[in-house]
Amino acid sequence: MYDDLTASFLTESLKNVFYQDAKGSGNKYQSVNSLMYEWELETNYIKRIEFAAVPEGDGAGGTEIIMAFKERYYEKYDTFKIENSGQQCMVVSGPVRKGDNYFEVCVRLVDNNYDTILDVSACQPGDKTRWISNYMPELHKIILCLNFYTLIEV
Repeated sequence: MYDDLTASFLTESLKNVFYQDAKGSGNKYQSVNSLMYEWELETNYIKRIEFAAVPEGDGAGGTEIIMAFKERYYEKYDTFKIENSGQQCMVVSGPVRKGDNYFEVCVRLVDNNYDTILDVSACQPGDKTRWISNYMPELHKIILCLNFYTLIEV
């Protein structure tokens, strides 16, 4: 998502990458001249974000729901799962800070039809959600060139 946080950018920013030989051959560092880097990641911890208030709206007919969280975590196009109900929501606008430990986001339910409504009993203050993915639309702006002097954004 961020060009300045890729592994190649970070290693190029350091100008060189070194490793220490684990075999105990002294305190020597050796240069790594490779385009591939490997490291272990701990993936068993997925952060849970708590509701700060009961959501406003039920999402019936594809309507938007205002959800409040205790911290700013979800951004536009993020999709998260409500732990107690298993329902998924997609954030449709950026977060708005309403106070300390109180951030509101506007979401829509992710489902195969518009008959589904939000299970409000699973969205009480203290109940948790977890991030699933970010679905940034591709080609969300199309620019047409009619001639050399006119550009129209659709």
